[in-house]
Amino acid sequence: MLSRFFILLALLTFFMSLTANELKNFNLGVGYYSLQLYDEAETYDSDRFNGISLSASYMFTNRIALRGNYYSLSQSDFAYSDVDGWEVLALFGNGLATQGGKWYVGGGYFNEQWEGTPGSDTFNGLQLGGGFGYNWETIALEMQLSLRDTGDYDDTLGTQTTDIDTAGVLAVILSARF
Repeated sequence: MLSRFFILLALLTFFMSLTANELKNFNLGVGYYSLQLYDEAETYDSDRFNGISLSASYMFTNRIALRGNYYSLSQSDFAYSDVDGWEVLALFGNGLATQGGKWYVGGGYFNEQWEGTPGSDTFNGLQLGGGFGYNWETIALEMQLSLRDTGDYDDTLGTQTTDIDTAGVLAVILSARF
């Protein structure tokens, strides 16, 4: 059932992008940003950090874009309580600069600083992701999902019996289009 929904959404997005017109090459936005770390062995509870993000995107064409996000997150149940970071993503998709539906896939680099009770740590690495959304005349709304390299997280937060298996990001972005 869920897979049918995503197939229908992808087809709808594709057909809406066929009627697109004027290119708008710059987006500046704000949004909700969530980072979650998972341990499949369940000896280390998954941790979710939530907060806000600022986003800037430049669309070179209707299919290629570069995006930068700055985010500030917090969580109260974990020794680390504040996360500030940034990411840069190269995106490839369709409908990125025109009015109508859009989708994209891409990858990039992230860097973040964690602050909390045990001190501070810096984490960075590569990530892969994608997203979809809709561009109106002056605003855009989209959802971005990414999976991150867990190496840095695992080196610091993992133990001999526990590994950080997955690091995922969900961002919902509302942007002004220029």
